[in-house]
Formats: sequence, C-alpha cells, structure tokens
Amino acid sequence: MKLGFHSRLLWALGLTVLFSGQVATAFTEEADPLLAGQRAFSEGKYAEAEQWFGQVVAKAPDDYKALRALAETKIKLKKFAEAEGLIDRILKMPVVKGRNVRVIVEGDPQSHEAEIVDERVMAVDPSALEKSSGNAFIRGHAAKPVPHYRVYFLKTGKMKLLPKSKTRIQYHGIPTATRDQALMLKAQVRKSLISTQHGRSEEEMVVIPAGCFQMGSDQGNPNERPVHKVCLSSFQMGKYEVRQRNFQAVMGTNPSQNVGADFQVDSLTWDEAGDYCKKLGMHLPTEAEWEYAARAGTTTPFYWGPTVSGKEANFCDSVCALNIREPRVTDGFKHTAPVGSFPANPFGLYDMAGNVGEWIRDWMDVEKNYYLVSPEKDPPGPRSELDACMRVDCIGAQSITHKVYRGGAWNQNAGELRSAHRRDSHFQLRAEGTGFRCAKTLAAKPSP
Repeated sequence: MKLGFHSRLLWALGLTVLFSGQVATAFTEEADPLLAGQRAFSEGKYAEAEQWFGQVVAKAPDDYKALRALAETKIKLKKFAEAEGLIDRILKMPVVKGRNVRVIVEGDPQSHEAEIVDERVMAVDPSALEKSSGNAFIRGHAAKPVPHYRVYFLKTGKMKLLPKSKTRIQYHGIPTATRDQALMLKAQVRKSLISTQHGRSEEEMVVIPAGCFQMGSDQGNPNERPVHKVCLSSFQMGKYEVRQRNFQAVMGTNPSQNVGADFQVDSLTWDEAGDYCKKLGMHLPTEAEWEYAARAGTTTPFYWGPTVSGKEANFCDSVCALNIREPRVTDGFKHTAPVGSFPANPFGLYDMAGNVGEWIRDWMDVEKNYYLVSPEKDPPGPRSELDACMRVDCIGAQSITHKVYRGGAWNQNAGELRSAHRRDSHFQLRAEGTGFRCAKTLAAKPSP
C-alpha cells in the first residue's frame, strides 16, 4: 500500500495511523497542540511553540511531557526562571514504575484506572464519521484523522482509542529516567541563570599569619606520618571555596553537578582549578599551607574539637544516599551546601572541612615519604618542578599523575574531615565531591 504525503509525515513522526476502514485525508497539526508545539520548536519558532505547549499545560497541568517541552522552550527564549519553575513541578511528582494513569473522558462522570499504551495515535474520530454523510466520502471529503490515546482499562480489560480533545490523562508520577532528565535540565537552567548574574572576578582573601605547627598525625593513616614541624611565612588563603558564579564569570564554563551561584564549584580537574587561580594571580595552596590554615592553631583532630556532632561541617550524614552515611547525625544537607553555611575556623576560613574536598598544588609522593624529607621552612611539596610538565609527559607513574586533595566532602565520612587527613586522585579526575580554593604569596617586605 502506498502512503500519501500526510500519512508518510505521520510515520516519520513516529505516530500510529488508523483509518477505521476509510481513506484519511489531510489533517492539521493544530488538532494536537503538543504536536503543533513540537513542529514549531523544531523550526525554531519558539514563541509559537511556547503558546502551543502552554495550552497543553493549562489543560493538563500534570502532563510531565508537556511541562518538559514548555521548559525547554522557555530556555530557548531565555526565560530561565520560568523554566526552572516548570522543572520543579516535574521534580515534585513521585517516581513510579509502569504507565498507569487515571483517564477522564468528556461526558463520563467517573474516572477510570488504565494503562496508557500509546500517546501518539492518529485515527478517525467515530463521532466525526457519524456526522458525515456517505456522499462526503464518495466526493473524497472523508473525516480527518485526529490525535488519540490508546489505553487499556484495568477494570474491564479492554483496549480503547480515545480522542485527545475529549480525554484528560492524569499521571500518577514520572519514570525514573524522566526525573534524571529533569535534574539535568535544571542544572542547565541554573548555569544559564548564573551567566546572567555579574560574578565577581576576585576572591575574598584572609591573611594567614606566619607561624609553626606540627603537620600530620600519628593517630591517622600511614600517609599522615611522621608528625613533623613546619614553619610558614605569612600568606593569603581564600575565605571560601571558589563559588560557581566566580568560576563561571572567569572561565566561561561550569562543570558542577550540584549547581548554584553561591555553591562551590565541583567536578573540575586539578588543571582547571589551577588555571582559575593563575588567572587571578594566585595559586593552589601547598599541602603545608592548607593544613596550617585548616588547623588555625588547633591541635585536635578537627579544628573545632575531638568529635563531630553534625553542626560543624557537611559530610555524608543520615540523609546522604551513600552506604557510608553516618545515621546518627544530620548536618542538614543531602549534597553540597552554599559556601559559608557552617561556622568558620579560628582563622576565619569557611568549609576547610567538608562540603567539597579541595585540590592541592602538591603531587602525592608515593615513591618516598615526603614528610620524612620535607624542609621545615615553607616546604614547596614534592617534585614541584613537575608543575610545568607537558600533560602527555605526565602520563605514567602514579607519583606524577596523582594530586592531593584535602578536607573531606559531603560524600565522604566524618573521619575524613580531620585536618591531617590526605587523599589523592588522578589530576584529570572529575568528582562531585572535589572543588578548591586559592592561595596567594604575600610580597616580601623590603629590608630596612
């Protein structure tokens, strides 16, 4: 059987075409606002698509597909706040399995539980056939195919075609995949919203006074030993972990998974962190600078004391979805928290423990224990000359490719919040629990 142009168009759109024993004539997409909106969107007519999708949402406010389509259209029109509101409506819906819906048909006082089988069926409306005379079909003016739902009624066990113009579908929830897509779309919207703000290109810095401290811990992991004396000249340290609005304003990108203008950047590589600091005339802190600034004169495992109650920092607590969570305490955040949400340490630095781990300038020396040979005065870290190595030359030995990050994170346990705790990862790693802050060397005072 050869299909006409309009029938071929239907097949190209992935629609089911039913003719009810009659020859279907041309139809207009306007018979289905959702279909009309999809066509307008594909043609770049976003204002028109907005109107069509808006009609669907007005009639079926819980139609998550229409909500998502309208949100995507709002993004194209740069109406980011409105788009985020629509996405939030999707995310408030429960996640369900299957395609069970409640069907409300015009003229039927009762609603019916059903399973939706197909949402894109084009068929001749039986009521249109009843109103048409036989002569109309002979003359070639058959009733036009219109959009239908194909549903399976759970109570009666019968399959029916229902015209969309006379039927309303109530969704009980959204599929897991739809929720994941909505979360990704929300992250995109938030990054777009950040780009409309005026991010600051400077970081708030705190002057860290010169002094000496005992670096490392004899009670922690082997790589924290031996405890050794370190003395540092005065330097500056970022008061907060670098915010996304600052990073995005300077770098033009935002790799973060947990998106928000005043949330810290996450999921960036060591290179990207270092490049940001360099653009501002600063550097990633050395391990010695970081631990000295984190301890802020304290000698307890955590800079606030010997134990964790959940009020001091953001880590994998009772609401954390990971299996390492600590069920006995709650810090108030499932993922990251806006910078400065927890008390500062004695130097006035925020989130030196928790929220995100922070990239450090030093390589993790696994060939020898740098703590054994570290100079007492302003230790630069092991193999500092490799800061300038070409990335292709850095591939190979773990002692070259792995960088240190410090401080613990929202997706790590409470023990990793200790000031002496050390971890390392490949310098190209992107992880939700990794961010950074910058440090700056103070200019030496001229001799009298």
